[in-house]
Amino acid sequence: MDDGYQMLDDDNYEDVTALFEQTSRDMQPGALLFDKDFSLHDAMAAFEIGEPRFDSGLALLDDSRPPFDPLAPLLPEEVCWMIDRALACEMAWHTGYTLSQTVFSFLYVHALPDIDPDTISISHHHDSDRTRPFGLVSVVLRASVLGLLKCCDLAWRELVKGNVYDSEDWQSEKCDVPMSETYPVSRILGILDEACIWVRNSSRVRSTWRTALSHRLVLRKTLVELFSALLSKDYFRLRPLIETARVMLQHIRASPPPSPRPCSPAPRAFDPQFPRILVSAIPLHPIQLPEQSKVWDTLAGLLDSLEQLSILIGIPDLSTWDVVGTLRIWQPQPNQSLAYVRSAFQSAIYENGIILHKYVQKHALDCFFMETLQIPYDSFISSSQTRWVGTDSFPLRHIERTITELLVGRVKSHWYNPPRRRRYCMKSLFDWHQLYAILTDVQKHLVPVQSGIDVVARLRSVVLMRRLETISDIILSGFQLSLYSVNERPLAYWYLARVLEQHLTCLDEIIEVLPNSNPLFEFQFRARYLTALQALSLALFAVTVKTMGSSWERLRLNFLRRYKWAFMPEYEDVDVPPVGHPNFLAFTTNCSAILQDKEFSPAEQAELAERLLTGSNTAPGRMAGPWTPDRMEFVSKMAGVCRDLRRLPKSMDELRTWDVDQLVWDPDVHPWFPFMRNSS
Repeated sequence: MDDGYQMLDDDNYEDVTALFEQTSRDMQPGALLFDKDFSLHDAMAAFEIGEPRFDSGLALLDDSRPPFDPLAPLLPEEVCWMIDRALACEMAWHTGYTLSQTVFSFLYVHALPDIDPDTISISHHHDSDRTRPFGLVSVVLRASVLGLLKCCDLAWRELVKGNVYDSEDWQSEKCDVPMSETYPVSRILGILDEACIWVRNSSRVRSTWRTALSHRLVLRKTLVELFSALLSKDYFRLRPLIETARVMLQHIRASPPPSPRPCSPAPRAFDPQFPRILVSAIPLHPIQLPEQSKVWDTLAGLLDSLEQLSILIGIPDLSTWDVVGTLRIWQPQPNQSLAYVRSAFQSAIYENGIILHKYVQKHALDCFFMETLQIPYDSFISSSQTRWVGTDSFPLRHIERTITELLVGRVKSHWYNPPRRRRYCMKSLFDWHQLYAILTDVQKHLVPVQSGIDVVARLRSVVLMRRLETISDIILSGFQLSLYSVNERPLAYWYLARVLEQHLTCLDEIIEVLPNSNPLFEFQFRARYLTALQALSLALFAVTVKTMGSSWERLRLNFLRRYKWAFMPEYEDVDVPPVGHPNFLAFTTNCSAILQDKEFSPAEQAELAERLLTGSNTAPGRMAGPWTPDRMEFVSKMAGVCRDLRRLPKSMDELRTWDVDQLVWDPDVHPWFPFMRNSS
């Protein structure tokens, strides 16, 4: 084999080409040869260097770029522009890119020792150009970069707690680049204060740009304080800091700096190819940083989310947290799902055995009983232990632990990413069923109640209601994540309607024993809302049945795959059969029955749902707290979907000639239900 390759002049190298050619003749195409110390991983690693798909450093750096000079003097507007684009790097990291692709592509991050006023040469302190005082670099820009890195460090410490998942929600790799970890927050704030004083006293900077620079420095200082307060759980400090940040952001957006000229040194400070120089675990490609308007929108969304947290942390009712979290999932707001924000919410909900930063775990039990049955938890304990006649001890500790874990876990899951939340819900179903089975067994060993309310019986209804609610969440998340094929939608809508029927039965049992209270008004609202959801699900089940084109056997296999959580072998170890699990045979029977039902009208079901939802908005429950308008907005949006779907077939006979392709499913329009293609 002669391809012009020349051996290096070194006695340590030996040409083994002939040996490889000889041994390869005895191998079949596709065969692999291994040794105990040479695996497939080692073989593939041999291709990494020089292979563009693996070797991120293969492509040569762009030699046409002018060299970056950290000591180049800058105009005030250029410094403003760089501070803004550095914040674009920071927000891009928060949206899921790596630090090396974003923050570390800002070259001043790596040049901080070069611009330290205590180490640079004396000649740089004497400005030859009065319009470009060097303090803009050594004082103002340096302070801003240190503040940027400290914000990233504080955010990294929150993200690394484990509430969100590395490489799934965010990227943790630091590439051995320091991020002001050794600087205490107080020192960073002091440096930013010094920069503000320098700007305020600088006579060489025009007043317009002095104001612009001050706004940016105050914004960075406020963000450092905000992230520090979140990490230390000083939630009382959030509201004034958020207000200050918003005011600064408003001023900055109102007066953007001009884009630097082509000959300006400012653009050279951002090198998208620089990540290839850093040590990285994965190959990285250069990215395009977002436009500045989108950067400000992302920052505004982050501030809005933290304001929501600052309000929620003062509300002890876990039901309100549950409602707000559910609204966040079903009606996501732009720029309010950053991993950092979701981790901060989860830390506030539960960390180190403390709930909502101030309560012991018993608080979850108190909320569970008072916010559903209006019964103190201590009353449940005394009543149950008095009536207990079982031979074994009353399983109170097991009940307490399970309720606490499930309730806190459910609330926290609202701030998972949607696929992760769906998986959590699936896993929690067995625990809810096991708790239901324990309470069923407990009731058998209690003295019957002669008068009044059987608390354990009602508690069973609450637990079953929670389990059915979780099943509904799983079904609905499949629509929001666009998981269902055309053949799967009819089964999903039918199953949802079936689960909602059982859910409404549980609600009726709970409502009938509740006094006039917030839980009563909340459950009455949910009953109307779920009835509307059931009516709309039945209508769409009837309309989409005709879209199923696969055989029953293929549909059954899809059914077993999609709802595999219902067929876990662990259920066989529990004596009480699970309630609310899917039944394929019942589905096939209902498919035939609905097509023959001459009295069923999909359009009337949509009209019924619209009336119920419109009525629900007049009494939107009592558990949403300050987020009642958001709940009403969501219900109104669903009523609008029903209004559009009133043009569904008026009868099953009409369905035979009705074009189902008019229905379009788009989670961006509505997470669960379609709209009519030709609607105005």
